[in-house]
Amino acid sequence: MRRRATVAALCLAAALAGCGAPAGTDGDLVNGWSALPAASYSPPAVGACLKGAAGAFEPSAAPLQAGDCAEPHAVEVVGGGPVPDAAAPPAWDSDASRAAYVECDKAATAYLGGDWRTGRLFPVFRMPAAAVWQAGGRHYLCGIAEAADDLFAPLDRTGSVKGGMSGEARDKPLALTCVQLSGGDISGKGFYGTVDGVKPVDCGAPHDTEFVGAWTAPAGDYPSQQRLKELAGDACYLKIAQFLGISQTALYQRGDIYTFWTGLTANQWALGDRTAHCFLNVSTKTPLRASIRDLGTKKLP
Repeated sequence: MRRRATVAALCLAAALAGCGAPAGTDGDLVNGWSALPAASYSPPAVGACLKGAAGAFEPSAAPLQAGDCAEPHAVEVVGGGPVPDAAAPPAWDSDASRAAYVECDKAATAYLGGDWRTGRLFPVFRMPAAAVWQAGGRHYLCGIAEAADDLFAPLDRTGSVKGGMSGEARDKPLALTCVQLSGGDISGKGFYGTVDGVKPVDCGAPHDTEFVGAWTAPAGDYPSQQRLKELAGDACYLKIAQFLGISQTALYQRGDIYTFWTGLTANQWALGDRTAHCFLNVSTKTPLRASIRDLGTKKLP
């Protein structure tokens, strides 16, 4: 209490003695400072290249940084658009996010010159992060990444993917053709019980699996895993038969070609994408070294 009274007395004494602001000043310490600029955000332009970790259908992924397309990068911007103003960014499974993703789908196809789903590619979709939203960012981002050693992990590439899905049939530079699986629990017949990796490879290299087409599931609530297996298994089996140029009965009678599919995750479905990648699969004991399109009933090469 005595300390507080002493300080007050000193202040009063200084005032009585005529204490004031130094000559040439007005006593206002902040009125000469320029105002800080307002927070702002400029979305990357179409064709820009971005660096950073990216994966397919990740609701909350790390931010991507601008990079030089001549240097290794993971993602290329193919489109984007405005997001309606709100108190917070749209949720992953919201109508706004699904509507934006539809536009990204169209933008990717136009940019690549063909359906990205039939390429060794995957989409990178970003709504503004919370910090960007607070800075005024109201722009969603559409990107495309090329697959590396796994169909859903990005390759750090140089150059542009633009036009990479244009061309005739499987001559498209970025077309998905043959893949090599990796996994465990291999059966006596040489088939994986569990698959850990799906690596795109040239069809001239040894491989056990070949892409036969994409299939889109009917709209509705996300099915159980068992129902997904039934739906995708049946649809992909038909695509395999068509790829080989035989009936489903003839495919069943072969007994040496099986069905494998990827996709249809819960995050993917929530965004409105219900696409599965369909593959034919042969035993690891009989690896292929060429495409078997239109093989018919002939023996595996």
